[in-house]
Amino acid sequence: MVCGKVEIIISAMVKSCLSVQEIAEKAGVSANVVYRVRKGYMVKMERFGKVCRALGIAPEDVLDHEKMQRFKDRKCYGMEASK
Repeated sequence: MVCGKVEIIISAMVKSCLSVQEIAEKAGVSANVVYRVRKGYMVKMERFGKVCRALGIAPEDVLDHEKMQRFKDRKCYGMEASK
């Protein structure tokens, strides 16, 4: 699971002049996935890549590594707390 840098993704969406539905169709994913990517939520890497490519941006350039690390840390902490 990955998430992206929201500001860059929203900028690419605006520049594309496509609706969420049009981006979803171009990417071959559901509109819900596009909304999740736009909000910076965690999505599967494959779907994230499809949306990025549909917007003409490289997925590796917009991954939010800091947010993903925070998510991982919270998940690990939650697991530790339940032991």
